[in-house]
Amino acid sequence: MKIYLLALSFIVSLFVSAQESCKVLLPSLDSLYKGECKNGLANGSGEAWGKYYYKGKFMNGYPHGVGRAEYPDGTVYNGLWKNGLRNGKGSLTSKENSREVEKTWIWENDVKQKEVIPPPYRIITQRNIGRLRVFDQGGTNSVWFYPNSDGGVISGFQDFFLLASSGREIFDIQKIGYEEVTFPFKGSVKYKAWNKLRTVEQEILLEIEISKPGNWVVEIQN
Repeated sequence: MKIYLLALSFIVSLFVSAQESCKVLLPSLDSLYKGECKNGLANGSGEAWGKYYYKGKFMNGYPHGVGRAEYPDGTVYNGLWKNGLRNGKGSLTSKENSREVEKTWIWENDVKQKEVIPPPYRIITQRNIGRLRVFDQGGTNSVWFYPNSDGGVISGFQDFFLLASSGREIFDIQKIGYEEVTFPFKGSVKYKAWNKLRTVEQEILLEIEISKPGNWVVEIQN
């Protein structure tokens, strides 16, 4: 047991010594480094501690490439770096009125240049859908699905399945959807319907995420 402990202590000492000889040249991150090294400088993947915490890629002793920084005030940056400065596309997460807010910016030499506005919605998955129409018709926070529709008119379908991240479900002949929705909203619709020639019954699947508040209509034609 004593021999094992001595050997373990020796290995740990070698590791610490190796990391101490591997430097991060950015003054705000030069307290401690753990990771890949080349010619005495941080290179490759690693972690560094100093005035803030950084985990990601390094080159020649500086954060360079994709990396994540956690600052003392709770702000988090996740994105691209160049020679120790935030450069390129990166998101900044911070607290605003006790609420966590994430915004994406284009950075140049650590300075925000332009905010990247996300699209109001994105299609996660779609299967056997011939035409998809998604639009905000204005009004309260709701999402309405028109499966196998033609100009907003619902036609026959089977084995209908609907799942949503929030809202009060409305399911009748005239409306299928959710009221009192909280955005961002995620919804999944699955059902079976015949193709246009009525030769094959297909499974229709749509998964959608809507980030912008509104009164949304999702028309699906197979």
